[in-house]
Amino acid sequence: MTTRAKVGVFKLKTYASYKEGSYDHTVEPHIVKEAMAKPEWLKAMKEEHDALIRNDIWPLVDPPPGCKPIGCKWVFKSKFNVDGSFQRHKARLVAKRYHQREGFGFKETFSLVIKPSMIRTVLSLVASQHWPIHQVDINNAFLHGDLQETVYMTQPPGFVSSDKHKVCKLLKALYGLKQAPRSWFHKLSLTLRSLEFNSAKSDISFVMRFTPTSKTYVLVYVDDIIITSSSSSEITSFIVHLNNKFSLKDLGPFYFFLDIEVKHYSDGGILLSQY
Repeated sequence: MTTRAKVGVFKLKTYASYKEGSYDHTVEPHIVKEAMAKPEWLKAMKEEHDALIRNDIWPLVDPPPGCKPIGCKWVFKSKFNVDGSFQRHKARLVAKRYHQREGFGFKETFSLVIKPSMIRTVLSLVASQHWPIHQVDINNAFLHGDLQETVYMTQPPGFVSSDKHKVCKLLKALYGLKQAPRSWFHKLSLTLRSLEFNSAKSDISFVMRFTPTSKTYVLVYVDDIIITSSSSSEITSFIVHLNNKFSLKDLGPFYFFLDIEVKHYSDGGILLSQY
């Protein structure tokens, strides 16, 4: 693996500089008031809030007696392409997990993360066998997980209804909840098993399916999924089935994963570059 250092100069922009017209639109705001004063970030917030409402993540209810709802906050991120060019603004509403209490707000936790050694093993197989390898990203993955516990949350900052005393009763695993990764993994596992995939004993995030004519391997890192197979049609079929169950972004041939850029050569070789 080759490693190249990428040096960047980051200029801190203040809220005042934005008002003066010198604002860099890729700089991430730190507070809600600042974000809502910038059209591009306000748009990202509205898109996230609208998606939550469309997916019926919560109804607004009167808080039950003695209820102490957990808080929530906005997280802002400028997304960039592999070449460093700006891609989009991303705003995500997350629950304040440190407000949760074990036995009340959650019971069990889990982290769906593929082991680095497994990634290297699969890439070695791809290079030696000249297999195609593909990558997809699940949209709002955690929102597909169903909550088993009853969790109440304060209304999102900047989007408080006229009934300010009401709270959000979460029905699905919002980002930030301690049980969110486990809930998402449970839903994904059911889908993979229905497609006759089985998890490896050494790494539950590595699943495989063998047929008389093909071998297919799937690696899962939270909401990023890598698929490789001895058959290109198996990859296509898997992506179609997955998209029918979950909304996803098809990222095409595998080229960037966990800050590692992947370059493919015509002879089947692979060059990994980490910035």
